[in-house]
Amino acid sequence: MKPASRHMPRIKHPSATLASRWLGYLLVTGLAGGFLWALWAHPAVVGALVALAMGGEAVSRAREKKHFARLLQTRSEESICHFARSIDCRDVDTWVVRAVYEELQTCLAHHRAQFPVRMTDRLRKDLQIDGDELDLSLVPDIAQRTGRDLSSTQANPFFGKVTTVGDLVNFFNAQPRLAVA
Repeated sequence: MKPASRHMPRIKHPSATLASRWLGYLLVTGLAGGFLWALWAHPAVVGALVALAMGGEAVSRAREKKHFARLLQTRSEESICHFARSIDCRDVDTWVVRAVYEELQTCLAHHRAQFPVRMTDRLRKDLQIDGDELDLSLVPDIAQRTGRDLSSTQANPFFGKVTTVGDLVNFFNAQPRLAVA
């Protein structure tokens, strides 16, 4: 019998190697040196570009904060229990349900927003998760936690059709499980 989803292991990310750390330090040092040189050579242009970038970022963050505050206000009393009840768990693996919910919560924490997700939430418009973040971060982490194989995603009937949280749950539920060693 499969253990309950609350006993599902957390994701384990490999730590960076010494070579990759040094490469990162060299890259940051080079970028900082280039910025300082540009600041010394063209202070007015660099100052204007920095001010423009900071203003744009401030407007974007304010808009994002307002958007997520509106969502939180309508869902203040919800939890993973409400999310799980909106799914027929006789047809959907509970490990998939929990992994999708928890990994989306982790992703939203990076956006500085914590609120319960719903099956009908659109990943791009409502949760502001772009395709790269979905493909490079969320999908591999969910697959690892649920023990799903990602080698043949094109055969999945939901491939290329994932726009909502419910679509993401159905996508992973349709993926084959990895063979247990």
